Amino acid sequence: MAGRLTDRIAVVTGGSAGIGREIARKLASEGTDIAVADINPAEETRALVEATGQRFFSAKVDVSDEAQVNVFAGEVRDALGPVDILVNNAAIVPLADFDNATFEHWKHTFAINADGPFLTAKAFFGDLKHSDAGRVINITAAAYWTTPPPFVAYASSKGALNGLTHVLAANLAGHDVTVNAVAPSLIQTATTLQAVSEEFFDQTVRMQDLKRRGKPEDIANTVAFLASDEAAFITDQIIVVDGGITRR
Repeated sequence: MAGRLTDRIAVVTGGSAGIGREIARKLASEGTDIAVADINPAEETRALVEATGQRFFSAKVDVSDEAQVNVFAGEVRDALGPVDILVNNAAIVPLADFDNATFEHWKHTFAINADGPFLTAKAFFGDLKHSDAGRVINITAAAYWTTPPPFVAYASSKGALNGLTHVLAANLAGHDVTVNAVAPSLIQTATTLQAVSEEFFDQTVRMQDLKRRGKPEDIANTVAFLASDEAAFITDQIIVVDGGITRR
């Protein structure tokens, strides 16, 4: 189907549910074929993508495992072709303040949230360099700036991802590949509704300038823009999508 991203191929990590699933659906609606890497089945995402008429591929992948990521990259090329757009969305959000965070907790969070994007960027680096419209879009977090106490490892890992965004932008600029990040605040998904109370959500909304809950499509729309030709001169930026809660 015709759209801003017609004939492009995108990888979305963590695309089986929530924000990742909506990103996959939105990119497909703009004409992109989609590959999803996730530890969970992505059949609901498949249905949404294929309903748009786009091709879909998925595999069970632990993004912190270099061998699995490299195998996945080869499978995507075989199934769909070289990748133009990489969306690093896979993440975990374990809750623990500094007193209670163990080193294992810290290492596991960084393995998924920081090592994963590094490994996927390495695996698809050649594809991106040779694309006519190469894009890397990292999903980071407004929690890096707001840093609520239970998010010590999560916010720190997203700080590392912000740094990787800057480094990749510099390394890929010579190939006309843009690298940006999107930093959501609290977004209403099935996962967040299980993890936080209604009271916490309502408190967050009261702190925002825009008095409504963030939705997955708010993030997906921003990703689609950054992936499009309309954003071809935007790189090395972190776009905060948070209803106005972050002050920086």
